[in-house]
Amino acid sequence: MPTPRPRLALPPFLLGLLGLLAGAAGAQDLEIHYINVGRGGAVLVKGPDGTTVLLEGGKSGQGEGVVVPYLQSIGIPPAAGLDYMILGHRHSDHSGGMEEVIEAGYDVHLGNFDNGSPATNSSFISWAEEAEGTTGGAPVPMPIGMQIPLGNGATMTCVARNGSVIGGASVFVDSENDRSLALLVQYGGFDWLWASDLTGGDLDEDCTERSVFSADMETPLVQAISPGGASPMISEGGIDVLHCNQHGGEASTNANWMNTSRPAVAVISTGAGQSLTDERPRKDVVENVLLAGAPCITVPAALVLQTEEGYPAGLRTSTAGFCVGNLVIATDGLATFTVSADGQVTVGPDERAAAGLPRTFPLDDVEQPPDLTPPVLSGAQALAITTTGATISWTTDETSDSVVEVGPTSGYGETATRSALVTAHGVEISGLSPDTVYHYRVASTDASGNTTVDVDRSFRTAVSTNHHPSAATILEGTLASDSVSSLSSDNNVFYVVASTTEGTRRTDWYATTVLPQAPASIARVTVRVASKYSTSVNQKLFLWNWAASAWVQIQSRTIGRAEKAVTVAIDVPAPYVSATGETRLRVLGTGGSADFDASTDRVRLVVEAGGANL
Repeated sequence: MPTPRPRLALPPFLLGLLGLLAGAAGAQDLEIHYINVGRGGAVLVKGPDGTTVLLEGGKSGQGEGVVVPYLQSIGIPPAAGLDYMILGHRHSDHSGGMEEVIEAGYDVHLGNFDNGSPATNSSFISWAEEAEGTTGGAPVPMPIGMQIPLGNGATMTCVARNGSVIGGASVFVDSENDRSLALLVQYGGFDWLWASDLTGGDLDEDCTERSVFSADMETPLVQAISPGGASPMISEGGIDVLHCNQHGGEASTNANWMNTSRPAVAVISTGAGQSLTDERPRKDVVENVLLAGAPCITVPAALVLQTEEGYPAGLRTSTAGFCVGNLVIATDGLATFTVSADGQVTVGPDERAAAGLPRTFPLDDVEQPPDLTPPVLSGAQALAITTTGATISWTTDETSDSVVEVGPTSGYGETATRSALVTAHGVEISGLSPDTVYHYRVASTDASGNTTVDVDRSFRTAVSTNHHPSAATILEGTLASDSVSSLSSDNNVFYVVASTTEGTRRTDWYATTVLPQAPASIARVTVRVASKYSTSVNQKLFLWNWAASAWVQIQSRTIGRAEKAVTVAIDVPAPYVSATGETRLRVLGTGGSADFDASTDRVRLVVEAGGANL
C-alpha cells in the first residue's frame, strides 16, 4: 500500500538554490494549460521532460478552431504530435474536438485512453476512428492505478474510472458524468486533481444548497487517496489545485471534495455554449463551497478562476470567480507553483488584475516559515443598503476571517463574525432603523492569528416608499370592470380581467409603475399583489428584465375565490428598473376549460432607496 509523501522541510537557502537551478532549466517545470473552449473541456499537461497529454478537446469545432491554434502558440506544432490523448467521459462538449486535433496532423505517439463507458455518440465514434490510425492506436479504457511518467519524477495516475476507485471501492453509476475518469498529477510537493464531469451526490444539499441528485463519486475518491484511505497518495495538506467538475454544475464539487482536498486554487472550465437551464457555474457551488460560504465548509476558501463567464446566464449563475481566459499552472515541484493567464475572455470581463495574476503560491507539502504578516484590507464599503440592513464588503490579500463592529456611534455596540477564511468578505447586517447613520469597522485575522483592524466608516440606511401602477396592459383576456386606479389601495374595489374563452383559459396582463428614485439608488423592491379568482387558478408573477428583454418569473401559487396577498422581495432590482424608472409587473392566470375572472385589489411596489456610504 502506498503511503503519503512526507512533508518537505528543506532549509530556505537550499529551496532557493534548487529553485534557481530548476528555473535555469525550463524543461524541469510541469505545466498544466486550461484551454478556453467555452462550455466544454480541454486541458494540456506538459511534463518536465516534455511529455504531452491532451485531456479532451472541447466541442465540435473547438478542436480545430481553438485547441490546435493554442497548441501551436505554445510551441507544439502538428509535426511534434502528442504523446497521449485521454477522454474523461463521452459527452460531446468534451469529445467533439478530439478528432479534429488528429485531423490537423497531430499523431498520438504512445496511447489513447477513455473511461470505458458503454455509452456512445457520433463525436466519440469519430475520435475513436481517427485515433485508431495514430501510432497510439484505438482508445482503450484507462486501467485504475495506471501511471503515466511525465519526467523528473512527475506522474499522472488514474484514480477513478467508470464507478471504480483506486484502492478497491466501487459505486453504482448510471449516467455518463458519474462514469468520468479521474487523474491525479503529482510533481514533488505539487498535486492537481482532475476528474472531468465527475459527480458528488446530494448528501450535503441542506448545507450547500446543491440540489440535483447524482451518484457520489467524489467522496469515495478523495477519501481513498487521502491519509488513512485505501490508497493514500496525498498528504494531510490536501492538494494544491482542484479541477471543478462539471463546469461548476450543481451535481459536482461537494463538501467532502472541498474539505478533504483543501485546494489553494480551484479552476472552472466554462463559458459560452451552455443551455438556458445550465446556469453554470452555480452560486451554490462557487459561493457556498469553493468560497467557503456554507457552514459545512471547514477549510479556507480557494482562489476561484474560470476561463470565462457562463453564458447564457441565469438567476443561479455565479460571477464570483475570476474570468482569466486561457490559464497556465507551472511548478518545479519544490516550493511553489505559479498561475498565469492570457485574458482572452469572450464572455465577461478580463479579471486577471482583480485575481492578482500572475500569482505564486506555496506548495501545501512544503513546510513554510512562520507567517507574521497581517492581512492587507482594502475596499471596505456598505453594499445593498436597505431600510433595515446592509452588506459590509471588503477584500484581503490573504484568506482571513470577517468581523464587523456596527452601531449608531463610533463606540459600535454590535459585532457580526464570519469564521470562514476568505479573501472576498461580505457580512450581512440586519435589524437597523430606516434613514439612520450607522458607524462600522471591519477586521480580519488570518490562519496564523495575525489581525488587521480597519478605520471607522459610516453609511446611511435607505428610506422606504410605496408606489402604485399608472397603467395596465392586457395581453390575453378582456377588461371586465374598473380601471388601473383601483389597484392603488386595498379597498375591495377590484381591477377585473375576464379570461380567454377557448382552449386553456388564461388572463394575462401587466401593470406599469414609474419609480421616481434613480435606478442606481434602489437597493430592494418588494412586490405586493392582492388578488382572487372566480375559480381555482395558477397565478404566476413576472418582472420585465430590461437588460435581457424578457419576462422573469418571480412567484407561482394557486389562488381561488378567497383573496390572497402575495409578497415577493427582489434583492437585486437593477435589471427590472429601466433608465427612466419604469417597472412592469405581469400577472398570468392559467385555469382549465371553464371561463373565469381575475380580480386584483391592489398592486404595490415598496421601494427601499437612498442608502449611501458617507
